[in-house]
Amino acid sequence: MDAPTLLQCYLDEVSVAVMQGDWVGYEAHVCLPFHLVTQTANLTVSTQAELRQGFDAFRETLHLQHITDYIRLVESATQLDPDLITGQYMTHLLAGGQRVINPFRSSITLRLIGNQWRAASITNALANSRWPISMPKLAVLPDARTEIQHPREDQK
Repeated sequence: MDAPTLLQCYLDEVSVAVMQGDWVGYEAHVCLPFHLVTQTANLTVSTQAELRQGFDAFRETLHLQHITDYIRLVESATQLDPDLITGQYMTHLLAGGQRVINPFRSSITLRLIGNQWRAASITNALANSRWPISMPKLAVLPDARTEIQHPREDQK
């Protein structure tokens, strides 16, 4: 499997785990220490308890914002060696077809540990400066709650 396909499968599995509240599935996809670099901070998650706190806080945010779709789409990925992949993707958070925030770009590094790809770090365009991230914040993208436009049959 090529690097973009591997990364997309990884992102899809983690998104499903988050949306279903599957802590075990989520935890199996992250290696500790985990590093999160945002626009305003460099954060390190060192323990399973910290990772769980972040997972629970993000799940609560998704629930409070009525998120129905957590979609992450690969833009590019490269396998640096047999045990290391790096790539970029766009995140879309939707509530019933409405954007909750504008899409944002992230870079991720995956490490193969045993037979499981795990996130070692994520860098993204968020302005959050603490863990857990309770609601992703974009610094300069106003009016994010816009409806997604789907082409009508007569416009194709």
